[in-house]
Amino acid sequence: MNRGLGSLFNRRVGPIGALIIIAVGIAVTVGIAQLLPKKGEPEKTATATPTVTPAPTACKALDPPYGSPPQDFTYEPVEEARRAETVKALKLDEADGKVDVLAAKQTSSDLSLGEIVGVPSQDPAKYASSLIASFQTGGAKVEAGNGYAILPLASGKQVAVGVKGCRTVLISALDPEAVKFLAAAIFSD
Repeated sequence: MNRGLGSLFNRRVGPIGALIIIAVGIAVTVGIAQLLPKKGEPEKTATATPTVTPAPTACKALDPPYGSPPQDFTYEPVEEARRAETVKALKLDEADGKVDVLAAKQTSSDLSLGEIVGVPSQDPAKYASSLIASFQTGGAKVEAGNGYAILPLASGKQVAVGVKGCRTVLISALDPEAVKFLAAAIFSD
């Protein structure tokens, strides 16, 4: 029983396995050594370079703010309690004006297709792009539309985000195709 560690190592792994382990160990050591700074070599540090940030383009208020609704549809304001609930749930800031919450209703059947939320801002593109970026950073697959983006929610629903006039516009509906239909109508003109 007094054979030593070398005998145990050779019997369990074998000579080829021992060579592979030694080669991998050397490769890892060389790789780590390449990442460490050399003695006498100045440390590399990142330096910020100033860049000019363009001033936001002044938005232009539109009338009607969401364009003309599709044929046989209207955009009707929801009850104030529902509007306040939506503003609170989305944690929206009303510093630049009252947030619109509208129901897209079909005139012939009085059915609601979805909701449109308009967040007024002097720089609506900034808010829209921050929403899109946060979804992309989180690993969500954001689908690009013509002037808008479709953001997937954990619930399986989708929300369209875009800019219309001086508003960041969010569109939601139970049916993903309804979201795309409304987004195409609002962001087309």
